[in-house]
Amino acid sequence: MSSKATSSVSSARTVQKIYDLVHRLNQIQNLFKSKEMAIIKSPTQIREEQSHGLISLLKEIKMKVDEDKVNLRNVLNQINGILERFYTPQDTQLITANKLKRFILILEKKKCNTISSEPRCNVHDIAEDTITLCNTIIAEIKALGIPTQKVANDNSVNVNTTVSQSQEQNQSQQQEVIIKIFLEAVKDELTGKQRKELLEIAKETKDPKEAHKSILDKLKEYGKDVAANIVANIMTNPQVWQYLGALI
Repeated sequence: MSSKATSSVSSARTVQKIYDLVHRLNQIQNLFKSKEMAIIKSPTQIREEQSHGLISLLKEIKMKVDEDKVNLRNVLNQINGILERFYTPQDTQLITANKLKRFILILEKKKCNTISSEPRCNVHDIAEDTITLCNTIIAEIKALGIPTQKVANDNSVNVNTTVSQSQEQNQSQQQEVIIKIFLEAVKDELTGKQRKELLEIAKETKDPKEAHKSILDKLKEYGKDVAANIVANIMTNPQVWQYLGALI
């Protein structure tokens, strides 16, 4: 094999090492993502968990309902506290809960179990209407998801927004790190013209697989020493070096 052919093969192997290293950089990026996703949940995941939690809680509360004034007062206080987090005072659900709570307080104050002047203001009907209210809200959540009307003024919307912004920020930071590592690796090995040629390929070709041959050909033109130095610069970058051992 001629020295020219040997040089070409060696250059091709060196360039392939660059692509292998880029693949490892992607693995590092995915490792960051997997660790973040294990901690940070998406707004959709948070709302799904809230929905399941609210349904379970309402089912538990419903099981406690009986025809006892003290019991009904405690149950309705609990229901009101929950609904106030998701509904406005103008919403039917909270209006109904407040009415039932007012009824039971009237009965306790008058020390009786029924008031004939108020329709359904008796222990039996209050207990029945409380169960109906729980069933109605559970059905709504199952069909439509957790209520969102009050979330606009609730702290939970800030949590969701912060989570979403944090994910976008982390992703952007990861991309910036990868680009910075590449630019640092090539800045002393390529001329301005050569860097421009590679960036033009990246700009014009969106599919990395299609760009592979063009970049490979360009790096061969620049010489095996250039390619080898780029590999060394990327591998010894502090942000890459500390993770390489874990991937081998």
